[in-house]
Amino acid sequence: MATAAVVIGLVAFGWLTLFQIALAAGAPIGHLAWGGAARVLPTGLRVASGVSVLLALLGLLTVSEAGGVIAPVLPEGWLRPSLWGLSGLFGLSVLTNLFGARGAERLHGVPLALFCAGSCLALALS
Repeated sequence: MATAAVVIGLVAFGWLTLFQIALAAGAPIGHLAWGGAARVLPTGLRVASGVSVLLALLGLLTVSEAGGVIAPVLPEGWLRPSLWGLSGLFGLSVLTNLFGARGAERLHGVPLALFCAGSCLALALS
């Protein structure tokens, strides 16, 4: 089960990283994020996507370390709390996308957040 969680987490956080980079760069996919009001995000939301890239990279790093894909990078004792924190954060994201998003944003955001949260939860419990 841990191997599946690592693979799912790497794919999900990898996609989230690329997605947020594309949003920050001005790709016309804004309808899939941040309320879906604009195809190309305004400057403030593009900056928010840039910050989200850092969070997605943290998720990628944490899952990679938990799965033994990379040598430990996080300070000793931070891995499990980081997994729990990411699991909780993306669990909340599942709820906000489920109840706050519409249309394409919901169809994209709910599964992505669920995969991120679920992989971190599975790794935190293993």
